[in-house]
Amino acid sequence: MGDQGATRRLSPRRWRILSYLAQHGSASTLDVALVCEVSRLTAHRDLVWLHEAGLVRRECSPEDRTHTWWYGVTPEGTEVLRRALTASGRPVPLQLGRRPPGAADALLFLPLVEVSRRDPGRCELFQWLATMETSARLRQHDLAQLRADGYGVWLQDGRCLRFLVYVDRGPIGDVVAEHERPASGLGGLLAGYRRADRLVPVGAVLLIAQDTEREERLLADLLHEPLRNAVATTTQQLLYRHWPDEQVWQVPVETGRRRLVEIGS
Repeated sequence: MGDQGATRRLSPRRWRILSYLAQHGSASTLDVALVCEVSRLTAHRDLVWLHEAGLVRRECSPEDRTHTWWYGVTPEGTEVLRRALTASGRPVPLQLGRRPPGAADALLFLPLVEVSRRDPGRCELFQWLATMETSARLRQHDLAQLRADGYGVWLQDGRCLRFLVYVDRGPIGDVVAEHERPASGLGGLLAGYRRADRLVPVGAVLLIAQDTEREERLLADLLHEPLRNAVATTTQQLLYRHWPDEQVWQVPVETGRRRLVEIGS
């Protein structure tokens, strides 16, 4: 299928899929179905069409026993998007088509989208910015020293929480002593806030630790040297077992866990 012919036949939903892949790196059929609020079969048909048009690529890991296809935008697809955005006078997102998948997308963004879909009217992920747009937003507030994995606005029960999220990647470096592993790399998550001389304009800073031991180290650090902003922690294991809007967030000093919308209140 020719490039011009494919572009003319792109439906609004296929434009949305292409844009999502260009800005979030890659996605499965289930992810696309969730974001576009369509059935899995409809998402599959659209992705196959885009793949046959040469606008997206797909791959399946040989180690994956589920044989899940993962889709990403091609250079041709990126160029189609770039031309369309430029022609309409809209800004072209930073690093369009060249982004690796974000850790916060799978742990927070997609689950919150699913929660919003399951309980419409009561809760909603009103806004989400990926890493690059989050960095641009922080620079606008003269906070260029901060780096975050995402920015979101969560609405629930008539309340609103604006947050930044950070995902703990685990120990940094190829050679880390066993006794240093629980704390390795954690200092970098908070270093920018320790240098900031004022509150960051969000209701809460969310930290997703790799495991329980590393979360305990984060909480101990926050008790020893609190931040100006409200902070809450959780673990990847908790987010795999529960929805992120539930009582999975630990606030320093407190014993129990809070719901997402209760942080900072």
